[in-house]
Amino acid sequence: MIYIQKGPEPKHFLEYRHQTNARFDDMDSHVKAELREALLKEQGHLCAYCMCRINGAGDVKIEHLAARTPKNELDYHNLLAVCRGGEDGAIAARSCDTRKGNRPIFISPLNKTDMHRIYYSNNGAIHSNDHTQYEYTYADQNGKYHNGCSSPEQDLQERLNLNYKNGNPMIGRKTALRKFQEMLHPYKDVKSKRAFLERMQKFYAEPKGYLEPYCGILRWYINKKLSQL
Repeated sequence: MIYIQKGPEPKHFLEYRHQTNARFDDMDSHVKAELREALLKEQGHLCAYCMCRINGAGDVKIEHLAARTPKNELDYHNLLAVCRGGEDGAIAARSCDTRKGNRPIFISPLNKTDMHRIYYSNNGAIHSNDHTQYEYTYADQNGKYHNGCSSPEQDLQERLNLNYKNGNPMIGRKTALRKFQEMLHPYKDVKSKRAFLERMQKFYAEPKGYLEPYCGILRWYINKKLSQL
């Protein structure tokens, strides 16, 4: 998960949401397509939660960060592009919005502070050092209300299921990290290693149309290795 800088609302979406009685589900296909593309562009064509590559309309869902209500369903700053989250696979392996559903989460890719609190393990696991417990109430799809507590760290593990050992997010991050470590391995002395890491730091941080999948763990690892030199 990485910080997402929201851009301006797409023109036709902005016009649509100012219409009387405009609803998300009634949006014309061309408006939704423009919205989808705008979300993907500002996210570097990565899922807002797991950072996998999203290749096109068939791979993406438009996610409401806070559960949909009549007041927020057309709020552009509540909308994210996310992957399918293994919706056709085993329930235990589902992730991202497919796992989250209507449940609230207390970590947001739109919040820089939340993203600065994220760290990773060398096995690819994602964590937050924020264990603050927040109370919540939400209604499920059947209208039944649920109460409880959660934290940003719990949300990564449970709500979003980003560390399921056989899930695509965990495997994807681990694979990306191992490949990068192989690239780093030939650089033995401090000077050449620092030069390589600084070059890669710039590469993975640069905003571009298509970010590298799972670049969050690579940014973290590069910063960690540079701090150790």
